Amino acid sequence: MINYEILKKYPLCDRCFGRLYGKVLNTTNLVRGKSLKIAKAIEAEINKDEEMLKALSRSGVKEIRGVDEEVKECPWCKGIFNRMDKLLEEVLEKVKDYEFNTFLIGTHIPEEIKEFEEEIKTEYMESIKQEFGREFGKLLARTINKKPDKENPDIVIHINPYTEEIWLQVNPLFIKGRYRKLVRGIPQTRWLCGFCKGKGCVYCNFTGKKYLVSVEEIIGEPILKATKGKDYRFHGAGREDIDVRMLGNGRPFVIEIKEPRIRNINLKKLEEEINKDGRVEVLNLEFCRRKDKVIIKNVPHKKTYRALVYCEDEVSEEELKKLEEELKNREIYQRTPKRVLHRRADLVRVRKVYKVEANKVDRNHFELIIYCDGGLYIKELISGDEGRTKPSVSSILNKQCICKELDVIKVHDGETNGRNE
Repeated sequence: MINYEILKKYPLCDRCFGRLYGKVLNTTNLVRGKSLKIAKAIEAEINKDEEMLKALSRSGVKEIRGVDEEVKECPWCKGIFNRMDKLLEEVLEKVKDYEFNTFLIGTHIPEEIKEFEEEIKTEYMESIKQEFGREFGKLLARTINKKPDKENPDIVIHINPYTEEIWLQVNPLFIKGRYRKLVRGIPQTRWLCGFCKGKGCVYCNFTGKKYLVSVEEIIGEPILKATKGKDYRFHGAGREDIDVRMLGNGRPFVIEIKEPRIRNINLKKLEEEINKDGRVEVLNLEFCRRKDKVIIKNVPHKKTYRALVYCEDEVSEEELKKLEEELKNREIYQRTPKRVLHRRADLVRVRKVYKVEANKVDRNHFELIIYCDGGLYIKELISGDEGRTKPSVSSILNKQCICKELDVIKVHDGETNGRNE
């Protein structure tokens, strides 16, 4: 049943009265409300219901004979739909400096309006927030020829149509690819000075950094400049130590650019510019979405390493064959290495070595090619870390060994660990 009695208490405009039954009949709230009022006006005039006729007149029905009540402001919308053109001009001014392909309207409604909606709510009602967001979104889309997108908008335009406040949420731009670190001595991410925490002091020569450059900066700075963003964050599929090279097919990563002003950039040219550095090389840059960042950060991939090992005693070919056999499909129990205890919880991790190839280099050196789960500490797999890693290369050979050089030569994207932490 249509609740016309509410019009005696509140002079709802055509649009707002139609919105009470917004889920009924495929038409606009404006047409629905006007039609319902006209139908009721006919009935009220036949029945000589003066009170209802006056209520309908106050709510904007001008077709009633002999009744000319002053039209009252609608207490629900308060005329916000009449201000859409003005709001559109202000939105266009705010977004003019941003390049974007998709958008979303975020409508903010005052608490008193929400409370009013609860008071008059019907089973078939559409909220004013829904209608304003939809109608303003259609108006903006026609004006700028861009598409609204609820899932992954480039920009969210927040509007309080009652106060006429407007603010932008410029969503990040995500670019994924792979990187190869061709030299040792560079950390993966920006490393702030431990004394000043980035402010600059005598210990860091007022740079604010422990290391002057990182993989993150070599890749991120050119992209930040091209997009005119505010800042950037680097997300890698794991990380290698400073003294470890990342070779082979490269490590997957995502660069997240905060508040970019330019989104349509030439990624091929960016690859060429980044690769001029010579220390880091990027491959296969492409645009991606937030979910790719989550996958890259949280999915542990199997990896293949090359390690140059020094042994204090000579190692025979027979011993190396034994090492290959002992480590094949072997579970490794690794207590958190001493060198990372200051930033990692002290617990035992179980990882698996699937295959090892050992080749003698000289009397005290041999090379290992290790195919294993991601998250396995290779240096400690070799040294044993004073018994914290079991078994280890040192314990199997019964000779003290250390890793002299380490390279990641493949990240196996399609092969996740058989066992997670």
